[in-house]
Amino acid sequence: MTAITAFIILCTVLPFLPGPYDRMAVPLSMMAQLFGIVGLVLVPVGIAWLAAEYSAWRTRRFLFAIAALVASSLVWVLVSVAGALESLSLGLVSLALGAYALFRLMPDLRAMRTSPAASVSAAPLYLVVVPVAVVAAQYLLAVPVSEFSRDRAIRHAAPLIADIEQHRIANGRYPLGLLSVNKDYEPSVIGIREYRYEPSGAAYNLMFEQATPHMGVREFVVYHPRDEQVITSHAMDVLQLTPEQLALDRTRGHNAVHPTAHPHWKFFWFD
Repeated sequence: MTAITAFIILCTVLPFLPGPYDRMAVPLSMMAQLFGIVGLVLVPVGIAWLAAEYSAWRTRRFLFAIAALVASSLVWVLVSVAGALESLSLGLVSLALGAYALFRLMPDLRAMRTSPAASVSAAPLYLVVVPVAVVAAQYLLAVPVSEFSRDRAIRHAAPLIADIEQHRIANGRYPLGLLSVNKDYEPSVIGIREYRYEPSGAAYNLMFEQATPHMGVREFVVYHPRDEQVITSHAMDVLQLTPEQLALDRTRGHNAVHPTAHPHWKFFWFD
């Protein structure tokens, strides 16, 4: 029970931990976060089954086992399909593992129906404890892990910013772009792929995207030496709208802008 809970929590916080970029980290975290939400439907099933274990219904525990299996399967399918939207291979592997687990459990379910109840089953405890522990941990860790990864990536951007400024001093202007094969400057956070640079006005935007503990929200952290950060939801808007139209926050598409503890850095939330 402890191992299962710890594994789900690890998947949740994986994109926020130090390390090289891993493209599977964010989809895994999203699946774990979704389990923390929909997994709570297993709790009433587990409570009912647990109560039955200490009553006359104990001889019919297989009925509660079937209900638990159906509810768990629905949760697993929902989490797997959501994972497939981010990574098709990850979603398919998750569905395959769920099907294999279901296949392995069927003989035990049939035996439960025909065999007398020898002892109290521990299965309902899993249905109650694991979802509650996961959602509690996700709630408590959401802000700290997000702030940790954001601060780490901002600190690791310092050499890149210094080199950009040195380029301006040496050449009289900021670089027109940083398109290259090798990134050279790493955020060193598992869920952050890279820094992205673009000229903006008389200066530039330096940006990275990080995972968020909020389902359906994307976070972009942007640096501008003059605090004139801009980021737009759609490239089409940048190409087709006038500067006056783009100046409107609702046109840009973000629903919230937050300052950071670091000068000239802000982060934007898009849903």
